[in-house]
Amino acid sequence: MTTASDDRVTPAWTYRPGPDVSDLPPEGLVKAQALARNAALAGLEAVVPGMSEREIDLVISRFLKDHQVRHVWTITNVGVGANAHVCFPTQGPSLLETADRDVVIVDVHPILPDGHWGDCTRTRIIGDVPEAQRALADLERIHTEELARVRPGMPASDLFGRVNGRLESEGFELLDLLANIGHSLTAGAAYLHNFIDAGNDTPMWGAWAVEPFARRDGYAVKIEDLVWFGRDACTII
Repeated sequence: MTTASDDRVTPAWTYRPGPDVSDLPPEGLVKAQALARNAALAGLEAVVPGMSEREIDLVISRFLKDHQVRHVWTITNVGVGANAHVCFPTQGPSLLETADRDVVIVDVHPILPDGHWGDCTRTRIIGDVPEAQRALADLERIHTEELARVRPGMPASDLFGRVNGRLESEGFELLDLLANIGHSLTAGAAYLHNFIDAGNDTPMWGAWAVEPFARRDGYAVKIEDLVWFGRDACTII
């Protein structure tokens, strides 16, 4: 016998903000993040000098549609040149074109048909730009090393302090307009538990996006990955 409840479409991931959270990330979240990452890489790989931000956005949109994604939870951010210094939901892709020597940043936010959300940022240096290449390599190194040190339930402010301290010690300036390096993420809502910033002591459980965005030697660079803060271990997705 079929009941009304059997016909309901319910969230694929029930978020539990506490130590009873599952130890491993939901399979759908892993798939959503893999798709976000691949879409970002597809967009960056297509970039050639003279390509506009809107054209890059269309490459990413086509990739998402080819993988059955019809919605994003916020716009795809594309920044080249001066626009790479601002990665924010109010700044959509423009007609600004990529130069021969440039920085391109893309931030992708797909929603899978089952309701899971992804969030990934990647940066590509176009041409020979040694200062930008070193800045990106150093940011990626800091990001990787600090993600390896995260622990279940740690306060968001602790992670911010560690990452921001590393950035400052290596000559970076934090660029995020809200002075954070990331935010919480659930299946259906971002920012539910606010941001990874100096004033947020919320224990981190479940999925959080870690996205240091910084400038050094005049060049902006950014990277973003999801971390699942599980019951007994953390998983970088």
